[in-house]
Amino acid sequence: MNDENLREIERAGRRCGVCGSGRGWRRFEIARPADRDPIVLCGNCKARFGDDPPHAAGPADASDHVVSLPKAGRHRQTDRRPDRLRTALRAMPDSFSTASAARAAGLNHDKTLARLHDLQRRGEVQRVGNRWSTRPPVDDQLAAALDRLQAQTTNLRIVRHRPRDR
Repeated sequence: MNDENLREIERAGRRCGVCGSGRGWRRFEIARPADRDPIVLCGNCKARFGDDPPHAAGPADASDHVVSLPKAGRHRQTDRRPDRLRTALRAMPDSFSTASAARAAGLNHDKTLARLHDLQRRGEVQRVGNRWSTRPPVDDQLAAALDRLQAQTTNLRIVRHRPRDR
């Protein structure tokens, strides 16, 4: 590789002029098509196009780029992607493990655990033992347990002591 080819490769930012690849830049070749500037080609593009590659994907010089800044008075519109964890939780049963939520949402375990803790701070999920629940929190767990017990039994009457309002 001669100095002129190295200068062309460096001028192109050690990237292929067609596909933009930077892998194996020491094996890049320079194509010099007629009536055009030299184009840096990776091995794949050289095999695909030979000595007549298509025009480069972007402008070769940084001076050709035109940058348009947003106006100060306008609010930027951001495209918010839907929350994959919340979507997965809607489709899951009321009680689930961190691993099952991670699998359903397609996230890794650590990220899912952090997001579940964030949702717990917001009150959207609750930690119940080593599992998570989307059921609303029970204010009086004893009262809820007694209600379940009374619903399951027919011959049991539960008398609750309630303080009187004075």
